[in-house]
Amino acid sequence: MDRQPRVDRASEYEFATICANAGVHPQKVSEDETGWDYLVEFPPDPNFAPADAQPAGRSAYAQIKSTIGRYHRTSITLSNARRMAQQGHPWFIVLFYRLPSGERRIYARHFWIELISESLKAVRAADLANEKLHKKTLTISFEDSDDHTGDLIRWIEETIAKAGVDYQRQKLNAFHSVGYEDGHGSIKFSFQSDNADEFAKALLGIGEVKIQNFEMTPKRFGMADQRGHLMASTATLQSSPATWKDCVIKIRARGEDDAISIPGKVAYTSFPRGYARFTSEFLEIVWSTDDNAVQFNSKITIEQRRSLAALVTHVRLLARVTSSDTDIQIWIEGRRAFGGRGEKARDPRRWNQLHPLLSFLHSLVADDISVSIAEIAAASAELRRFREIVAYGVSCTLEFTDVEGVPLGGERLLYSAQVTVGPATFFAIVERPVLREDQNGEQRHFELGDPRIVDSYAVSGAAVDEQFQADFEREINQSSRTLGIADIRPAFEGREIRIYTSPGLDRADGSVE
Repeated sequence: MDRQPRVDRASEYEFATICANAGVHPQKVSEDETGWDYLVEFPPDPNFAPADAQPAGRSAYAQIKSTIGRYHRTSITLSNARRMAQQGHPWFIVLFYRLPSGERRIYARHFWIELISESLKAVRAADLANEKLHKKTLTISFEDSDDHTGDLIRWIEETIAKAGVDYQRQKLNAFHSVGYEDGHGSIKFSFQSDNADEFAKALLGIGEVKIQNFEMTPKRFGMADQRGHLMASTATLQSSPATWKDCVIKIRARGEDDAISIPGKVAYTSFPRGYARFTSEFLEIVWSTDDNAVQFNSKITIEQRRSLAALVTHVRLLARVTSSDTDIQIWIEGRRAFGGRGEKARDPRRWNQLHPLLSFLHSLVADDISVSIAEIAAASAELRRFREIVAYGVSCTLEFTDVEGVPLGGERLLYSAQVTVGPATFFAIVERPVLREDQNGEQRHFELGDPRIVDSYAVSGAAVDEQFQADFEREINQSSRTLGIADIRPAFEGREIRIYTSPGLDRADGSVE
């Protein structure tokens, strides 16, 4: 008797056998109404340590298909395709392909981004046509690269592992996002022509604007759904740019050669007016490309603590745009996209005086200390004195009245100074050469050369004085023919100080004035 082979049942049995031979557990569905034939469970690693932290083994749903003929393809109902797409678990479609000769190959596809998109697009079309999903099918084709005759179970496990620990999040994110690449719908509305500038800025995410005769129709995969059509006589429009491009903005003051270059993002619109919006870590620029009007908006308040690196660039920029007209260019992918002139901004604050102080502090520290502009301004007088003591190459002469407490023959003077700005104390050890040493009666004069910063840093917290003292003593003990003053600030005020000496130079234990 000539009987037809039951290839579908044979394929299911063979799949279970393949799973068993691979050491995994195939759980057969009792009622074939859920879209899957087997739940494949992979045992966890038995050697994982510690045992109490062993993660659960992986699992995957598999729908088994079979075919005889020329083509490597099968079909699934749209209701099952939607279920595969909307669930966070791994799903695989396995096709047992048999030739009339009896040869068989096994093809498999992971129900991932491509199939999720194809399925939901077909579901959308069927739904809009008011067709029953369980009566419509989606054709699944297989390529030669989908042939897993010899490695089916290993490939399934490796494919799940390749997606990472957040497999479910990635899949559900795809389920909710595919088909919206060109937006979630189309809208129609009207606006008053005298609000054109406000409307253009609103498209860039700046402010909001009143609109009239608003209509919206949802879309997915480019297919509109009139069932979700919305209408309103008036509405308030708030939006944000769909596309931001990496860019560099270059700002050069009139008459200066060097430009300030700031990396950031840029978005622009030409409807109904031309505007570009540049945004960076601490600055935003709104540029009217129609008339070259430029508006600078700081993202840093004077009370907000930010890194010294950010404040230096920020204040330098403010000093530049408030002192003269500027040339402004925005470069995208190595090409200048926008260019124009910015008028001198009106700001009564003296940014050009604050910038040198910030730059100096930033030069002292390797770590990025955070302070505020208000804290810098509050300490500006002491900062200027600190900078003069530590870094300025101005002439400096020390005069001592207690000459017996100061050894002769010193070739250099080592001293330290400190200043507190907000939460941080900045410390510097400075060396100056002794250019000339004179004694007149009970007075001795030292003319000192330009300063050289030996060490500098910034710290916060308690017990900083002990650290400063220890660092100073370490430096002078490593020097030769050197006089030292642990904290030189009292000397500039005419107060008593202690003189330290390096090894080999007679040490004075007393204090001098």
